[in-house]
Amino acid sequence: MLIRKIRPRWSHLRWLNKDYCKITPQNLEIYKDHSSYSQVLSSYNNLDVDLTNEKGFITRMRRYGNYQIDVDRDVYSIYYTGKDTFQQNVPDKRKEKRKFTLLEPEIINNPFFLHLMAQTCALSLLNSKQRIYSFNVSLHQVRQITYPDIESHNAPEGIHQDGVDYIVSAFVLKRYNIKGGESIIYDENKNQIDQMTLKHGEGIFQNDKKLWHYVTPIQSKRDYVGYRDIIGLEITINP
Repeated sequence: MLIRKIRPRWSHLRWLNKDYCKITPQNLEIYKDHSSYSQVLSSYNNLDVDLTNEKGFITRMRRYGNYQIDVDRDVYSIYYTGKDTFQQNVPDKRKEKRKFTLLEPEIINNPFFLHLMAQTCALSLLNSKQRIYSFNVSLHQVRQITYPDIESHNAPEGIHQDGVDYIVSAFVLKRYNIKGGESIIYDENKNQIDQMTLKHGEGIFQNDKKLWHYVTPIQSKRDYVGYRDIIGLEITINP
């Protein structure tokens, strides 16, 4: 189903053309309007349970959407595929096929989501230095939850890659009553090259073929529940 056609904005992307970079709506030239961004934020209250710990506490909630983005010169046609299964090309247990609850229908064509995908696909095209006709993009809405005296792990597999071409490992929408959640980037030999705590409205774009990544656990700062809301993107260049 064709959702929208978008012309990427290129003027800032050339300055971001590295194997990894911090991204924001400003440097991606995503001019977020209040209504679409607010819709994204409020939708995180309607995610489904994705992971619980050994004590039965919910530690991760999620919704998922899969898109195809076709490239015709400077026009990106964005299609929603409706696929609810997800499988990663990795050597650990994440290689098993999983089924996720889909995005809510009213948010599938959210302008902030669509422009974030279009701009990061355009950045992928620049970094790849090849002619690309189509991308597949998996979009994850994730809320990671922590409790007093119980830390929450979003990457229990440790230092890892996601088995795609490019990723936004996390675009942070909200941090509430938490400490931790530091994003760490490693080179191809798993030597640490950067570490940062992403604030609201910040994310990391990186080449998943060349680099590795990890995020540290989160813990509640005060004696009540805390959480971290993120968007994750996995970008594959279609043959």
